[in-house]
Parts: sequence; structure tokens; C-alpha cells
Amino acid sequence: MTNVLITGNTGFVGRVLSERMLACGWKVRGTVRALSQLDALPAGVEGICIGSIASHTNWSAALTGIDTVVHLAARVHVMKESTADPMEAFRKVNVIGTERLARMAAAVGVRRFVYLSSVKVNGEGKDAFYTEQDEAGPEDPYGTSKWEAEQVLRLVAEETGLEVVILRSPLVYGPGVKANFLNLLKLVQSGFPIPFLHIVNRRSLIYLGNLVDAIVACVTNPKASGQTYLVSDGEDVSSPELVRRVASALGRPARLIQFPLYLIHLAGKLTGKSSEVNRLLGSLVVDSSKIRRDLGWNQPYSMAQGLKETADWFKTNLKADSSKAMKRVTDISIALIALVLLFVPLLVIAIFVKLTQGPILYWSDRIGKNNCIFKMPKFRTMKVETPAVATHLLPEPDQYLTPLGKFLRKSSLDELPQLFSILKGDMSFVGPRPALFNQDDLVALRTQKNIHLLTPGLTGWAQVNGRDDLPIPAKVDFDEYYLQHRSFFFDMKILFLTFFKTMRGEGVQH
Repeated sequence: MTNVLITGNTGFVGRVLSERMLACGWKVRGTVRALSQLDALPAGVEGICIGSIASHTNWSAALTGIDTVVHLAARVHVMKESTADPMEAFRKVNVIGTERLARMAAAVGVRRFVYLSSVKVNGEGKDAFYTEQDEAGPEDPYGTSKWEAEQVLRLVAEETGLEVVILRSPLVYGPGVKANFLNLLKLVQSGFPIPFLHIVNRRSLIYLGNLVDAIVACVTNPKASGQTYLVSDGEDVSSPELVRRVASALGRPARLIQFPLYLIHLAGKLTGKSSEVNRLLGSLVVDSSKIRRDLGWNQPYSMAQGLKETADWFKTNLKADSSKAMKRVTDISIALIALVLLFVPLLVIAIFVKLTQGPILYWSDRIGKNNCIFKMPKFRTMKVETPAVATHLLPEPDQYLTPLGKFLRKSSLDELPQLFSILKGDMSFVGPRPALFNQDDLVALRTQKNIHLLTPGLTGWAQVNGRDDLPIPAKVDFDEYYLQHRSFFFDMKILFLTFFKTMRGEGVQH
């Protein structure tokens, strides 16, 4: 069994690589910068929090028992740079941080160190193929930092015997892709005319599945030690051809139109995006024959297969985004209408609660989306000295209720201030009810079933199927059913059932 440490497990490449290595039966450990990110690691990955990557990072716990490191984490290319000294920021993470990890890895006996670099080390493009023998020609701080990191790793390898393998990739696409390729998907999907028809160039790309397969080959093949490899799909396409292939994968027409190239260059100058335009119009192709020759590697997926997987993900994600947007608009609209219609009752209740001595609102620490704690308001129904636990866990809950509290709870009017949580975005009208901060058993079960990815609700499927009468596993089962079947019409059904059950006084949600 290979024991692998992967940095950047929660990222675009790291997640898929982790799942691939786990499927191979390897033990995979991952690193995160903050404890709150541990839940974002792929299932089966052992997580270690190491803080930020820099000269002081302590990798000891992460490296214990590890024989191979795959270093993916990096400060990546920033489209809108806000740092005063970008080069310093890139060097801190990509050069100094990488050297720190490599030296600590060598010191504890790690055998191999696979580093994901970038074709930007070679340059921003030319008509001929880039090869591993070309002189480096980075043109921006990101590419420069990657080149400097490669040099540092070679020095560490010479001094320690650590087996370093460097993999340079061009643009990577696949499910979860962001930045320019995601913008291309959106543009083609929109049906807007694209002025690429007269562009004559060649571009190399690599599908995520192919890149992951190449990384695995660099981990396992003895011949990879000490080598640098350029890798690609092996199919180089022009910008208009890429648009056609993306359109085909999306099932959309490729609306390519003629447009003078000098006007595209002019638009780039006027908008301060000349470098982006030059990359769009120019060629960048890599020769990946060395990795194929040395390691016998061949990409397992064609570009057509990769684009199809990417397009399928995009269309599913597009539907999900539309559904989320519709749900959010519905939440805000209903909440605003409810606040206007219920202004007088809210004011009257607030006055009466204030007369019971103590604050009007009780702010409860609740578990929200992604297990983040937020403050949930309710009209105060319990005495000030009441312990902060779920009401059904109190020995005699009635003795803690204020004179008005029993009525407010029976009618669920105590929940009305949560309309403000809905407006803020901490809650939705429909979703799993937010757990108390100390309901560890409920939170753990929900996290295991990915229910924690949902925004908690004022009401939910569990609430209309038993509410407090349900044991925790049954509640989680109902929450999971909602996760798998949620839709606008399902939400309306739950709201309808909630209204009538509340009118009948069925159950009380604490």
C-alpha cells in the first residue's frame, strides 16, 4: 500500500486525484489551511490542518508515515490582482513554501515528490511546440514562481536524494472547471455570437481525468524519478474548433462569426486585457511525447469524452444554479410580504414578550450551511436562566416557559423573527431545521449524508412528518430525502403542509 500526502485535496485536481488513489487502495492524507475545511475533504481522506503555506509551515504531522508527496497546492494565477507585490506573494507560497515541504519530506524519508507545475514556465505561447528541452521563458509572476519552485526542487533532490518528478500542464478542463473555460461554456450555452471564426492558431489542453492519470503514472513508475514532463490530451485545436467541439458537447449551435482581428486587439488594449487577447489569438502547443515514451503513458480519455463529461457537469450545475436563484428570490419575496403583513402582530408580540421581563429576542447558536454557526432569532419563550439545550432534553420544560411562551410555541409564532434570518441568507423557508450548536450526534449524521450542504429552513420535510416526535436517525432520513428530491414544487408542498399542521397545533419545533 502506498501512503500518499496530497496537498490541495479540496481543489479542482486534488479531489479527483484523491478519489482515484483511494480507489487504488492507497492510504491518502490531505492538508487544509483551517479546521473548518476538514469537512470539505473527499470521503476516506485523512485530514491534517497545517495553516498557511510559507517558510514556517509545520508539515510534521502530515508527513508521518508518508512515502510519496503530490504537491498541488499553490497560489494560482489571479485575474484581478489586489496584492501590492504579486511576485512576493507568489514566491511566499509557491517557492518558499514548496521548498519547506520538500526539505521536511526528505528529512523524514519520503521517497518521491511529484510537483504539478505549469506550461507557463515555458512561456505564454509560440507557433512551434514547447518541449522539456526548451529554455524557460515565464512572463508573469505565477509562471516565474513555478519556474523558481522547479529549480529549488532540483536542488533539494541533489542534496537529499529525494526523487522529484515535475509535471507541466496546459489549461485543464473537466467537471468543476472555473475561470476562462467556464466562461467559454457560459458563452456557448448563451447562444451569443462568438467572433472567433477567422482565428488561426493551435492550443493544447488536458482533460482532468487525463491529468490525474498522468500524475498516478509519475507516482508509480520508477523511470519518472528526476524527470520533467509536459503533458496534454494529444489533440491540439484552434480556438474556433474548440468552440465547435464545446458546442457539440453542450448540444448547442456554434455561433461563430467573422470579425476583424485588429478590432479584437484594439478592444484588448482599451480594456487593459491585451495579454488575455494575445493568448486567445495565439498558439500554445506542447509536445507530450516524452512522458508517453518514458512511462508508456497514453491518455485514457479522448478530448471528445472529456468535453462531454465537462458539458454534462455544466448543464447539471446550470440547472442547480437556476434552482438556487429561484429559491432565493422566492425566499426574499415571501419574507418581505410576510413582514409587511405581519408588522402589527410582530410589534404586539414584541411588546408582550418585553412585559415578561428580559430581552424580546432569544439568539440561539445554530448550525447553518457547511456547518457554520449563525445566530438564529426567536421570540423569547423561556425564562432567562434556562439552560441552552433542546427543550425536549429539559427534565420539566414547562417550568421554564414564560406565561406567554406556551402560547407562542403552540402557535409557532415564536419562529417569526427568523424571517430576518431568511432575508439575510442564513436560512431559507424550507430546509433541514438548524441544529443547536451542541447537537453533535445530529450534526455528525447530517454531515455524513451531505445534508450540511443545504441552507437550513424555517420548516422542512421532517417537520411535517413528526417534528419533535421523531428520533434523530428518522429526522436525518427525512432530511436526506429532501436533499435528493428538492424542487420548487416540493418546497411549496412542504409550506402548504406546514401551514395546516401549524393551524391544527401538531407538534412543537424547539
